[in-house]
Amino acid sequence: PPPREDRPAWQPPAAAQPLAPRAPQRQQPREEEEDDANSYDSDEGTTLGALEFSLHYDQENSSLHCTLIKAKGLKPMDSNGLADPYVKLHLLPGASKSNKLRTKTLRNTRNPVWNETLVYHGITDEDMQRKTLRISVCDEDKFGHNEFIGETRVALKKLKANQKKNFNICLERVIPTKRTGTTGASRGMALYEEEVDRGGDVEERGKILVSLMYSTQQGGLIVGIVRCVHLAAMDANGYSDPFVKL
Repeated sequence: PPPREDRPAWQPPAAAQPLAPRAPQRQQPREEEEDDANSYDSDEGTTLGALEFSLHYDQENSSLHCTLIKAKGLKPMDSNGLADPYVKLHLLPGASKSNKLRTKTLRNTRNPVWNETLVYHGITDEDMQRKTLRISVCDEDKFGHNEFIGETRVALKKLKANQKKNFNICLERVIPTKRTGTTGASRGMALYEEEVDRGGDVEERGKILVSLMYSTQQGGLIVGIVRCVHLAAMDANGYSDPFVKL
């Protein structure tokens, strides 16, 4: 009988039982920290990032002030997992250089803080009713072509004269253009304007080499897709899975 009483005495492993709760208590804060770190770039619901800026139409001086404040969680564009971002403004419609402005470039960051104001002069009330401001975030490449990250567009008619309006918007890859025309002619003109306005992004999104030949024997147009270079990275690994559609 005495040895039987000694056996339960070996149950002090009960002392090991309090160790069980200690492990989860230590892991919980780590998980919370990891969640916070991972959610920092995804809390805006986009993989391209978010841009904070403000617009102010000074009616008396006929000027439009665009203050680029900062961006958060920009898509990594360089091999080091960072980017060299800058912001480019473009008043649409219009293809002249006077319609385009840009900020300085900030190096090696996905969370740039510009606090830079760009000003368009000679803006009329008519311009405010019919023009749209395109705001593009790009990555500067010293040894190659600048790469497009994302954009947003603001119809200037949404602004009230002499009142600053703040924006915090998720960037998008392509902003669909609304075409109000119903006739073939008006739709064709809208398409033409869109092609002209977007012409400045050829170097940023990539280049494609194609060949065209009309065959009288076959009675058809032969399109040859040769190659593409400097395509914008579309996947998280910095690459793309491209195909061409005609």
